[in-house]
Amino acid sequence: MSKNKPKIINMLNDAMFKSIIRSKEARPLVNNFLHSLTHIEEEKLEKATYMGGEIAKKHIQEKGKSSDIIITVEDCKIILEMNQTDTLDIFDKNTSYAFALSTISTHIRGKRKKIIVINFDGFNRFKTDEPILVFRLQDEHGHIESELYLSFHLILENAKKSQYNIPKEVEEFMDFFQKYESIEELKEKYKGKEKFEGMVKKVEELTQDEDFLMYYDLEEKHKHEKQSSYELGIERGMEQNSIEIARKMIKKNKEISEIMEFTGLTKKEIESLK
Repeated sequence: MSKNKPKIINMLNDAMFKSIIRSKEARPLVNNFLHSLTHIEEEKLEKATYMGGEIAKKHIQEKGKSSDIIITVEDCKIILEMNQTDTLDIFDKNTSYAFALSTISTHIRGKRKKIIVINFDGFNRFKTDEPILVFRLQDEHGHIESELYLSFHLILENAKKSQYNIPKEVEEFMDFFQKYESIEELKEKYKGKEKFEGMVKKVEELTQDEDFLMYYDLEEKHKHEKQSSYELGIERGMEQNSIEIARKMIKKNKEISEIMEFTGLTKKEIESLK
């Protein structure tokens, strides 16, 4: 069990994200954020229920599915995902969870509930300056096949890009989820901002809760393990690409020096491919 406060307050940590979003202190801000982003009526959001993201299995052999937070509103379900670390299949997993939830979702007046996925991305996979990307089920001509699925990607590092006119409530909510050097830095940033005081106080309480810090530390360790695994996978993929390119260049009788320059492989590695 951890006995020390974390040196860095990482709001992208899954344990922190889940605890904050599901807290009563955050509920007014979460509702304002969701209303501004999705245009769901605030009256419906006030009656919403929040739960952990474990999705029921259809078969006993099936691997368990989970999302960070599932919010059930009157006529839809909202899935919130904090994607702190980029991995090759992270978005595929999130989408599969959403469709799994859709298949077991109850019907409203004969219709299946709409599924809205909101991804908080701590990285910029899409290499964009835009703070918000929206994805729907549509064909190459832009015809929307179904209104039952909608996915948002909130690119956290782009939250305050002034050239994009996004709702203030969304921008402020996105900007809250950053890394802070200390609880003092977080408190100073939101000093005098009454609507954030409850969330800041909740973060401070969590950083003093040894049970919570145990899970927080495990998430931080898991994050580093996933990032290392992802980087290793990329490195191996790049190495394999270099090998394939080298083999093609060898077949074309290219000089070893040229292959070395083009692929980054050593002379010995290239000669072993002959």
